[in-house]
Amino acid sequence: MNLRCQLGEHDKMTDGSGARQFILPQAFHIHFRDIDPQHESLVDVINDCADQLVDGELREFESLFSAFVARLTSHFKYEEDQMAELGYHGLEWHREHHQECLSRVRDLIETMREQGYASLQDLRICFHDILHDIARADLKYGEFLDAQRLRT
Repeated sequence: MNLRCQLGEHDKMTDGSGARQFILPQAFHIHFRDIDPQHESLVDVINDCADQLVDGELREFESLFSAFVARLTSHFKYEEDQMAELGYHGLEWHREHHQECLSRVRDLIETMREQGYASLQDLRICFHDILHDIARADLKYGEFLDAQRLRT
């Protein structure tokens, strides 16, 4: 059964007002240093992919997802460095979670390669299953920051 979402040939992923298809909820923002802008940058890549869907497919997804993986890897390193600097007790779990998320993204990319395109459903998986998971995990870090009185 094909669960892929279909768009008509002239359908766009925005309403013409510049509204984005995927938006990270404010509840997932931790308001500390550059972490939120980095999360938004990852969402931007997914929205760029959504904007380029034609009939529900993005055939030229490789470079966009390469950029996504590069940003994600850089973001994870930044977070882990910040956590180490601050003595965050959950760093080891967080590091393992990052590796698991990267593995899930790579598996998704492999699925897209096998089907020959990225679909809206693939983008939804990347956003709802992977990015939401990353942001939710960061909320525990936010609790640590609050306990240390490090964020405003």
